[in-house]
Amino acid sequence: MDAHTVHKREDADFSKKVAAIAKRFKGKGGGPDAESCINANKHDINQGFVYFWSDNSDVANLLNRSMKYVLEVSDYGETVQIKMDKTGFRSCVHSFKVAN
Repeated sequence: MDAHTVHKREDADFSKKVAAIAKRFKGKGGGPDAESCINANKHDINQGFVYFWSDNSDVANLLNRSMKYVLEVSDYGETVQIKMDKTGFRSCVHSFKVAN
């Protein structure tokens, strides 16, 4: 696994560090291999969290929209893993629009 920095909610400079990450990823479109994914396995949800990974502007969007649910941010440089409180997660199926 690549070297990374972990920022936890209880860290004194958490908000400042996470804001800097959001700024770095704002507007980042990524190339043809860019991706975002959610890992919402039942065990983790029962433990109280879900994981989100991305290498594009979805990082900034999630951090700016749902900061109060962010528990931990692992910064790998070109990609970020965000550990989110399960109370801020609806479900994977809510990622899609409802067709009439």
